[in-house]
Amino acid sequence: MVPFAAIFASAALLACAPVPQPDSFRLVAAVEIPLRTPADRSDLIAMLRRHAAADGLHVDDVSAEWQDHQRNAPELPDFARGTLYVGVWRGAEDDDLEVSVDDSGHPGRAWIIFSRGKQPVLATRTRESLLSAIGRRWPGARRLPVLPTGGLPLADDLRLSPDGYRIARSAASGYELPATSPLLAPR
Repeated sequence: MVPFAAIFASAALLACAPVPQPDSFRLVAAVEIPLRTPADRSDLIAMLRRHAAADGLHVDDVSAEWQDHQRNAPELPDFARGTLYVGVWRGAEDDDLEVSVDDSGHPGRAWIIFSRGKQPVLATRTRESLLSAIGRRWPGARRLPVLPTGGLPLADDLRLSPDGYRIARSAASGYELPATSPLLAPR
């Protein structure tokens, strides 16, 4: 089973300040999908398992364990609270997290986050295949901006645009983004 530390490592990528990270852990893409029904959630987990099996990865779903932990941890910040925590790993020892899925701080809106991986060619193949399947199943999936640091902005700092999410201009300085950054929402 995946240790809770892996969940916190994913959450740390959401921090505003740049955090040094191994190149394999660097985020390269992220997408948000709505999970409106139990069937949506089941479909997503099944999709992850199919793609993982086809590419020699495995899926660890620690959602139930994390929800139990949350009930006993009132001090957890809102960004660490959610209902869905899934990791897709390459390697028998859970040493290469390629895909993580959670709805921490944005319940009902699953963020599928893709890392570069220790084997970038294989990780790219998995990512492209999953993104294609996600687009077919959830045509309203929204791209999330990946920061130059390889992390993600906080959900509260996102604004919807025609091509996915962009970062609110008022939050630009917190991410050390210049006013001309294409990651920022239009004026």
